[in-house]
Amino acid sequence: MTNEIKAIEEQYEPAEVLESESFMQPTLPDAENYDLKPHQIKAAQAVMINDMTFKKRGSKRKPYKQIAAELGIDEDTLIRYRAMPEFQRYVRDSVQMSAGSAIPMAITRLQQLADGSITGTPSIRAIEMLLEMAGVYSKSTKHEVSVQQPLLQAQVTDDDIARIIAKVEEEDTNE
Repeated sequence: MTNEIKAIEEQYEPAEVLESESFMQPTLPDAENYDLKPHQIKAAQAVMINDMTFKKRGSKRKPYKQIAAELGIDEDTLIRYRAMPEFQRYVRDSVQMSAGSAIPMAITRLQQLADGSITGTPSIRAIEMLLEMAGVYSKSTKHEVSVQQPLLQAQVTDDDIARIIAKVEEEDTNE
């Protein structure tokens, strides 16, 4: 079964819907971990890549009708795939993997914004974000208030308890 899946997967390349410069290159999870057919994996990749398309540089996201046509399936089929929990899990996992792999780049860009090497002027927000990530700055200030109240009651010793008991017992015998 595994060899059959690999043979089928070799027939399919990851979906390429847009120019690689116009979207964040996704890190793709292992297709064997999902209960999807190769053409459904390809559709999930196409949807994910389309959804991750940058809005700048003249790139636009494609309508699902166009994505379906490029995949050689009907739009209703693509909509049906998108409703599948396993399809959604594959897309979600792919996006999470891509986001995780982009963290070093994001930190590098923040540092460039902070030191002014990208725009020529330091970005205050970028500096704040770096300091927040490092744990040395927070916009919200936390205050701890502790109140120490003096002990209002005196300490009671075993001898005090014994005297109180003796007094109560004496009062009970006198009644």
